[in-house]
Amino acid sequence: MASNSKSTTLYSSNGKGYTLTASFNENSTSTSNNTSNITVTGTLKSNGASWSSSYTSTLTIYWHDNRENYDRQVAQVSTKSLGTNASLTATGTINVTHNTDGSLSGYAYAYFSQGSSSGGWCPSSGGVITDWTALTKIPRYASISQNLSSKTETTITMNWSSDSTCNYIWYSINNGSSWVAIGNINAKSGSYTISGLSANTTYNVKTRVRRADSNLTSDSSNLSVATYSYPYATSMPNFTIGNSLTINLYNPLGRSVTVTGIGANNSTIFDGSTTGTTLVGFNDSSSVNKQYASIPNSQSGIYQVRVTYGSSNITKTGGTYSVNASVCSPSITNATYKDINSTVTAITQNNQLIVRNQSTVQYNVTGLTVRNSASISSCKVSVNNNTYNLTVSGTSASGGNATIDSANDVTATITLTDSRGLTATKTITIQMVDWVLPSAIISLERQNNYYSNTYINVDANYSSVDSKNTITIKARYKKTTASTWSSYVTLQDNVQSTLNLDNMYEWNVQILITDLFGSTTYNLILQKGMPIMYIDTLNNSVGVNCFPSKKESLELNGKTIFNMIYPVGSVYISVNNVSPATLFGGTWEQIQDQFLLSAGNTYTAGDTGGNATHKHVLPIGFDDTSLYGYGDSSYFPAFGSGVRSNVNRVSLPINKDTGAVRIGSSDSASSLPPYLVVYMWKRTA
Repeated sequence: MASNSKSTTLYSSNGKGYTLTASFNENSTSTSNNTSNITVTGTLKSNGASWSSSYTSTLTIYWHDNRENYDRQVAQVSTKSLGTNASLTATGTINVTHNTDGSLSGYAYAYFSQGSSSGGWCPSSGGVITDWTALTKIPRYASISQNLSSKTETTITMNWSSDSTCNYIWYSINNGSSWVAIGNINAKSGSYTISGLSANTTYNVKTRVRRADSNLTSDSSNLSVATYSYPYATSMPNFTIGNSLTINLYNPLGRSVTVTGIGANNSTIFDGSTTGTTLVGFNDSSSVNKQYASIPNSQSGIYQVRVTYGSSNITKTGGTYSVNASVCSPSITNATYKDINSTVTAITQNNQLIVRNQSTVQYNVTGLTVRNSASISSCKVSVNNNTYNLTVSGTSASGGNATIDSANDVTATITLTDSRGLTATKTITIQMVDWVLPSAIISLERQNNYYSNTYINVDANYSSVDSKNTITIKARYKKTTASTWSSYVTLQDNVQSTLNLDNMYEWNVQILITDLFGSTTYNLILQKGMPIMYIDTLNNSVGVNCFPSKKESLELNGKTIFNMIYPVGSVYISVNNVSPATLFGGTWEQIQDQFLLSAGNTYTAGDTGGNATHKHVLPIGFDDTSLYGYGDSSYFPAFGSGVRSNVNRVSLPINKDTGAVRIGSSDSASSLPPYLVVYMWKRTA
């Protein structure tokens, strides 16, 4: 530690000298506090003489700091006299602040102040100043600051400055976790560039310097710096193809970039280059064609924008680009129709005249046009609630080839659809001629509803077909029991004709009405010829709505009255022994020696039973000489109570007691009520 002292001699009035000394000792220094602890001492010593005074003198120690530029008292002592070779000492300890460069500037001094009355033995006033230049100079840290000078996508340039000369410099990009040496310097300020950084990344930058005079290092505060991103698109609006498009870019450094629009199917739909932040346009013919070509099968697509700078390619998904329907819708030049049914046109002599349900209509379309890279998806015709696909060949289409079911003119609508779903339509009017199958009102009846001569009249109704249609009417017949028909005979429209159909049979009659396009068949039945009532004088029979088939019979609708009155299972009763088979016909079985009993819950129809006679069991009585029938009414109710009967009376030996027993039986007896005997038959077939 440094020390120093300075002395001077003070003289009394009698010429005696006294030594005044100012000294200091550096006790310690504090680098962190930039201070030194110093003990300052002032001594006044007689040199072989003594002094005395009735007045008090003082010895004061002061220190002076050049930074503050005023004196501070450190210590002070007082005295009136000192002995020979005695000394007066004042001492004090102070903390002195060094200058910013670590040096200490200033001084300390001792001052003796003589009392107010001087004497021959008292030193005069005076002082001495120490020299502090020998004090320790404290090593100092540099004060360092930094700021961002510039940055790119991969570099950061920093400015730095210090309050003192530095001889080495470092940087950190992770807030001081690690350091990168830049190298030797000899400056108080400068700049450096950090390279090899990642784009669009934030770094925490610090600068470290080493002070040249102290070789102490100091760090700056942290500065958060983000590198720039490589250029990219920031706005990609929806747009309609053909309209101007504005693409905004992130390009803060004005890089020369290439901008590429990528549409559907990964195709390029526009491109350009700039050093700015905006690109406008992309509606030139080349770009428009590319945009349409990228979506040949859709009305819109999603596009992307790729911005290229050097090896950097940043692609962002953009908005929707859509076709302009007003400039790319398809179109149809012409549409016609014709009847391709040669059979029909041979009749109508006009392929533009369409016969209902007969003509085969073909549609022909020309000048099919699709635009802006689209293709034809379909061509259809809709007519009379039916839709048909036409076959496309190049720019034409044809087909349909179907009948039309309408009596009136109809409108056919041709629809062309392109691959984007856009459509064009064209309508044509189809000239229709009504046609339906021929029909007729037919009358068929026998002469007087009986004879074989049969009148037939066919009043036909058929379509004119522009006065080109004609009809033929034919008839054939057969007995209803036959399997083959007669040959056709031709009839005239609404003219009565006569057929000879045997009135003894029922007939099938078939009428065929044929025009130039089709035919209608009617099937009729002609009943047998019969009057309301027919009298057969040869067989003495009468038929009602039929011819009698039996002699001496009355028949109704082919059935005899007998069969209606006496169906199979009937019973015929008569007092005449004449079989009903003789009278009416049929098969009969005679019923003999039997009563008829009605069927019910007890007896079932067809059952037989019973006897004509039966035996009686008789009660009998006896007295002392005779056995006789006992007339108890419970046995012989016809006789009454207590009446004796002489039936089967016999004599018996016995005692005189009387009594009654039941023994024996009578002969067979009949219990029939009064009756009338008749002849009866049951019909079996």
